[in-house]
Amino acid sequence: MCAQPTKSNKRLTTGLLCLLLSVVATTAHALKADVEAPVQIEANSAVFDKMAGTASYDGNVIIRQGTLEILAAHIEINAPNNEITSIMATGAPVSLKQTMDNGKRASGKARTMQYWVKEKRLILDGDAELLQDQDRFTSNHIEYLTGTGQLKAGGTGGKGKSGRVSAVFYPTNKAAE
Repeated sequence: MCAQPTKSNKRLTTGLLCLLLSVVATTAHALKADVEAPVQIEANSAVFDKMAGTASYDGNVIIRQGTLEILAAHIEINAPNNEITSIMATGAPVSLKQTMDNGKRASGKARTMQYWVKEKRLILDGDAELLQDQDRFTSNHIEYLTGTGQLKAGGTGGKGKSGRVSAVFYPTNKAAE
C-alpha cells in the first residue's frame, strides 16, 4: 500500500536530506545552497506510517537536492515522534555524490549506508569507498563521525568479511621551487 506524501512526510524527507548533506564532507563543506533546494524523490514505491514514524522507498530510489544525488535500491527512515533517529540505505551499491563549496566533487558508495542522527555517525559496509576530488579511502567497513570528521575503518563489516584499508591522498601544497 502506497501513501501520498503529506506535509509531515515532506519535512521528514527534507530532514533526511539535510543530514545526508553533511555525510560526504571531509575537509570541505557541501554547497550551502543545496540545503535550500527542493527535495526530489523518485522510487518504484513508497510507504509512510506516521503512527510508527517510518518511511520507506523501494526500487531504483533517486533522491536529488541541489548538487546532492543519492541512488539506492531501498531507503528506510525511522522517525518516531517526527524526530529522525536513523536512516538505512541498501543497494548494489548505494551511491551518493555532491559538489562541495570549494568546487570539488565528493562521493561515496557501499552496499549499505546507515546514519545514526544523535551520534552523527555514518557507517558504510560492503566494498565501502569515500572520495573527495582525487583523494580516495576504501575498506569493507568505514565509520565516519560527521560532527568531528573522525574516521575509523577496517575490521569486519557486512557478512563478517574483513579487509584491508586503502587510502590515497594527493598533497595540496607544492614544494618550494
